[in-house]
Amino acid sequence: MIQQHGGNIDRLENILDLSANINPLGLPERVRAAIAESIPDAERYPDPGCTVLRERLADLEQIPAENIVCGNGADDLIFRIVHALRPKKALVTAPTFSEYSRALAEAGCGTDLHFLREERGFELTEEILQQLDENVDICFICTPNNPTGRLADPDLLGKIARKCLENSTILVCDECFLGFAENSPYLSLRQYLNDSCVILKAFTKLFAMPGIRLGWAICGSSSLAKRIVESGQFWPVSSLAQAAGIAALDEVGYLGRTVRLIAEERRFLRAEMEKMGVKVYESQANFLLFRSRPDLGEKLLAQGILIRDCRAFAGLSPGYYRIAVRDHEENSAFLTGLRRCLNG
Repeated sequence: MIQQHGGNIDRLENILDLSANINPLGLPERVRAAIAESIPDAERYPDPGCTVLRERLADLEQIPAENIVCGNGADDLIFRIVHALRPKKALVTAPTFSEYSRALAEAGCGTDLHFLREERGFELTEEILQQLDENVDICFICTPNNPTGRLADPDLLGKIARKCLENSTILVCDECFLGFAENSPYLSLRQYLNDSCVILKAFTKLFAMPGIRLGWAICGSSSLAKRIVESGQFWPVSSLAQAAGIAALDEVGYLGRTVRLIAEERRFLRAEMEKMGVKVYESQANFLLFRSRPDLGEKLLAQGILIRDCRAFAGLSPGYYRIAVRDHEENSAFLTGLRRCLNG
């Protein structure tokens, strides 16, 4: 099953879904309660400025609230950024999240791809600096990258940010999966933020709330944030989503448990898969990219296990797959199914 995105299981029953990279700890109970308590607010229009949520995020990020834009998930913000800026030429890595190129194409922007090489484990290197000239209006970087799971070196992010500022290029750094990585504050573009930078973050995957749709952008300047705000709808975030986000920001213990679980289970999965002779790529996210037989996806689906076939990603070919890191029981079930497929 080849999907545009993971998690599309509406027509599938009794499926172990490893195609969507959602926190295996599930929606925190206090967030669930906050959503339920906010249901009466559904009869009124939500706060268009997400005032309380932005103030809480401003405290967290140590940046003025005027530099923060909230949206209906990170996807919404990607499209709003592109439509606000109307770039003529973009630079995007490959493979990476498909919505960057889709938003750029919709806006009529030409896109150059910077291919990440398999022999380097899909690592982002300083080679990208050679393509970042004054003709590039916008550049998208994802760290950890989807679907590879590789982090961009923080020092390299700083060099990219400085070159983008020199060339008046907007750098959009997608950090939606960074919260799953160990020592994430030291890996963020945040320490190199300048007027040309936008950092994307989301509650979706980290807090297991993809049905709520909530993301935010940290902008290097308030004027850039204002342009993004004005490019979108007047009420971009529902009352329920705002309540969920405010409650989620108190879940410090939940985040700590998440990072520990993902790190442990990611190591377990990779080690067991490599014992089977599977090529697994380095990852610091809550998913793993690996390479195996081209029919593996169909064979696993026949066993009730759905994984993400990655052949649709630019730069990848049949035989590349991505799996979410789940809890130990689910990961073990996947490994059992994988052994059956590989051993005939």
